[in-house]
Amino acid sequence: MLHDFFVAAGLSLGAMFPIINPIGHAPMFYAMTESDTPGYRRRMASKTALYTTLILVISIFAGDTLLRFFGVSLDDMRIAGGLLIAAAAWSMLGNNSRVSESESAAACDKVDVSLTPMATPILAGPGAMSLAIGLTAYGKAPAAYAGYLAGFVAIGLLTWISLRYSDLLVRVMSPNALGALNRILGFFILAIGVNLMVDGVHNLFFARP
Repeated sequence: MLHDFFVAAGLSLGAMFPIINPIGHAPMFYAMTESDTPGYRRRMASKTALYTTLILVISIFAGDTLLRFFGVSLDDMRIAGGLLIAAAAWSMLGNNSRVSESESAAACDKVDVSLTPMATPILAGPGAMSLAIGLTAYGKAPAAYAGYLAGFVAIGLLTWISLRYSDLLVRVMSPNALGALNRILGFFILAIGVNLMVDGVHNLFFARP
């Protein structure tokens, strides 16, 4: 039981970290809150981390119900999610933002940027949601679900730390260093997306009797 828990926790944390990319997106959060008070930035950091965690939790628990409602299989979701993840990774390799210019400009004028655009689509976007649903294929025991949730909570904590101290991160890291970090994470995200698509295609066309 403990083995299932730690394996699931490590899997969810390791797979989600490059997708959520809290360190790489901290400068974007700081840019949206640069003209606000430190207290406001702290509140937004806490709310963004909470919303990001909730989105992942809702995805993993409501995922099967949503799949049945729309009449698609988990392997269909793997392929679709893999495509979305690969597209996000390709943008990161090109150092492009996941959010459009109009969304970014609107976010700077919003009173609350925690749920949108920060929690979604910037952090827990369609790729992260699809990956959360796909995690259940690696184990559905109660201990495994507890591990997935522990990994999501850890991601939420890392997100809170990165956003809470985004001003320090921006001062310490140069733009070139942040760009390099995004490209490195983008490479690993692309590999995750390809792996999801390969698994989905294999299960749909080759694993069935």
